[in-house]
Amino acid sequence: MDWIDEEKHRRDNGIHRALSQSQHAAVNARYNGCTLEYCCECGEPTGRAGAHDDSLYLDDGAGPFCEECYLERYVD
Repeated sequence: MDWIDEEKHRRDNGIHRALSQSQHAAVNARYNGCTLEYCCECGEPTGRAGAHDDSLYLDDGAGPFCEECYLERYVD
């Protein structure tokens, strides 16, 4: 088991940590889509980097949201 397998195991258990872009690429090369973040509303990939970076969350912690769902539901 190497660090990529360990990262997959962590994510399978709900543990998400910040990764560099090259680390994301390495994990996703072996486990396609493993480090993608999905919208809590529509289930589509958010296209964002994760909770520690630029993801869209509400003040109460709800999220993550894709930009479309966030703008449609929470921005006037």
